[in-house]
Amino acid sequence: MTDYYSEKQKKVLRNADKRWNILYGATRSGKTKVSFSLALKHIREHYDDNILFVGKTLNTIDRNVFDEMRKDFGAAHIGDIVGNREITIFGKRCHVVGANDERAITKIQGMGIGYAYCDELTTYPENFFQMLKSRLDAKNACCDATCNPESPSHFVKQFIDKPEVAGTVYAEHFDIYDNPFLPPEFVSSLENEYRGTIYFDKWILGNWVKAEGLVFPLFKRDKHFLKPEEFAEKYGRQRIRYVIFGVDGATTNDSTAIEPLAVMESGQAVVIEPFYHNPKVNGQYANEQLVPMIVKYMRELEKKYRFDRMRVEYFTAVDAAAADLRLSLAYHLPDYYNVRAFSKKNILRTTDVVNNAFARNAIAILDFGGHYNYVRGEFVKEPESQLVRDLELMTWDERNPEKYDADVPNDCADAFRYAVCTYYDNPENLWETPDPEARYKEIL
Repeated sequence: MTDYYSEKQKKVLRNADKRWNILYGATRSGKTKVSFSLALKHIREHYDDNILFVGKTLNTIDRNVFDEMRKDFGAAHIGDIVGNREITIFGKRCHVVGANDERAITKIQGMGIGYAYCDELTTYPENFFQMLKSRLDAKNACCDATCNPESPSHFVKQFIDKPEVAGTVYAEHFDIYDNPFLPPEFVSSLENEYRGTIYFDKWILGNWVKAEGLVFPLFKRDKHFLKPEEFAEKYGRQRIRYVIFGVDGATTNDSTAIEPLAVMESGQAVVIEPFYHNPKVNGQYANEQLVPMIVKYMRELEKKYRFDRMRVEYFTAVDAAAADLRLSLAYHLPDYYNVRAFSKKNILRTTDVVNNAFARNAIAILDFGGHYNYVRGEFVKEPESQLVRDLELMTWDERNPEKYDADVPNDCADAFRYAVCTYYDNPENLWETPDPEARYKEIL
């Protein structure tokens, strides 16, 4: 083996010969890169068996795995995903599936598998992982998997630590220092951005850590809450390409919030004027009363920012639990608003995406000195937006470390999270600002 591989990657190639070979740890640490060589080795060993590649979605595995394999081994040897979820790798036809929700188990039911490759294993529903175990039924069947660590209570971590599977599992931990090919200034920059937070343990050291304390410790008011002129000075005046409306709805004690994420030509994103209805302040309103106000609000944004002239495209991600509000908006808004349910609500995962966006300064929130109350028909002056208050005050529930403290308002933060995670759908995207045009096509 040449210097193409790091010492940790060489160790993996020598030892990853178990039924389960799970490479976990920090992003950009080299674990995915070496997994490609493992995949080719195990495809060759199981050439006559069914071979399966799994990703969170077909788009993510194509980007994270197949695109990178094409760079390493040539597009002539790594095909495109075609037909009924198939790809040809060095002449071998392989199955490809996405494991984005619990219904994904139907995609592999009845399938006998000799070799499986799993990208982002910790993002799959547990029932898919359990089903995959039973499908690895060929002689000497095996699975190679890569993942970023989650909570110590995550089912993948629990599986790795089971004494009864010790002889069948090879688990290798990676931290960012295991990759000697990263520029030192890049590593130093990440260290400075994450130091003092749980994300240093997670994204630098690659440890399985539980969430505790503040939910969004990487939100910094001085960096991320900017007046329009401060934003323009820092990022330049750019054309808005897309607007993603994150919507969290309620009709009783909780608030209805809309946080619009404007995506610039460069890929930089910024939250513009929100819609916010607090029933404790305004009184309770049914959705049929609120929707005309929301439509008026969106029309006024269109006019103010001249979205029609700039041919801005829209996506509206509504909390899947607010079905009535989503259906009402879909009925009253033009089709080009693309009203959809946001159902990928894994709290730990989506919170990490938001924190990573703040760490990369990929997102800012504009400070307009207040917000317009469409119920009362007046502008409400305030030193910070409700979104900023949510982000600064939200904490984890001490009794359940995978939930937010219910005593702290989070409606605006939830709407914001839906918008951010519609655009940046996984932490890998945030190491470089993604191509907004390609990303928008993907979310549709």
